[in-house]
Amino acid sequence: MKYELVILILTFGVAFAAPKLRRVNDIDYVGDANPRQTLDLYIPETKTKSPRPVLLWIHGGAWRQGSKDRPGRALKAAGLNCAIVSINYRLTSEKSWPAQIHDCKAALRWVKAHAKKYHLDAERIVVWGASAGGHLVTFMGTTQNHPNLDGKLGSHVDQSTSVKAVINFFGPTDFLVMNHQGSSMDHNAASSPEGQLLGGEVSALKARAKIASPFHQVSKDDAPILTVHGTRDPLVPYLQGKALDEKLDDLKVSSVLLTVSDGGHGRGFGPSVDEVVIKFLKHHFFDEKLRLEDSSVKENQ
Repeated sequence: MKYELVILILTFGVAFAAPKLRRVNDIDYVGDANPRQTLDLYIPETKTKSPRPVLLWIHGGAWRQGSKDRPGRALKAAGLNCAIVSINYRLTSEKSWPAQIHDCKAALRWVKAHAKKYHLDAERIVVWGASAGGHLVTFMGTTQNHPNLDGKLGSHVDQSTSVKAVINFFGPTDFLVMNHQGSSMDHNAASSPEGQLLGGEVSALKARAKIASPFHQVSKDDAPILTVHGTRDPLVPYLQGKALDEKLDDLKVSSVLLTVSDGGHGRGFGPSVDEVVIKFLKHHFFDEKLRLEDSSVKENQ
């Protein structure tokens, strides 16, 4: 069911007002009437001459739970007068990899195909996700217009799957080494989030795990990536984000690593993190010449 409503949001602790948003719910981006293949669109009510940039949010939940209904931090960015898209994707209880990334890319193509209708800028789409969502957005940024990984879902396969930039909040990047980097869980087990995503023990599915790992998809043509990761993340080791940043740096891909000292799995992320995200968005949405470099902030700072 699709309907519209107006909501009011709180923004980051920076100097702009929170706009009213018109929300269009439960848009079927594939056409299969599957509720896990729907998206919500949040559009500021203020008028603009130029098409709005788009922030596409992908939820976390270990690829086995979560919903588009709670876009969390992403909604705060509407203070930049951008549109927000929050998507569902098929969970591992329904389908294993690569269904999840095929859904995400189909949603991206739908947004591009309908950009004119909703006054959106198809060339200024930043994707942001946390945890499992961080993995998916990073994969999107490292496999743009990849014929074997884009999938063919939906009616808009003519649209590109390129994105302007990526915001990766503590997403897994290399399934093959997670167990060797310090974690509170056995990531190799078939019952682990990674095991359920791939369809068995990770060690028995190394080729599949490598393909599904953004770290092994990195190339010089990737989208700019901001990675935010806590040093005490008990679920997705900090080294996952650090190694990705180092590899991107080696290939001269624009990459920023924001380290949250003593931060956990999304815990301890204070206003300093919000400020860096806003700076990153301003840079990529509006070409503002802002200094972006690797840095560290204290927990809850």
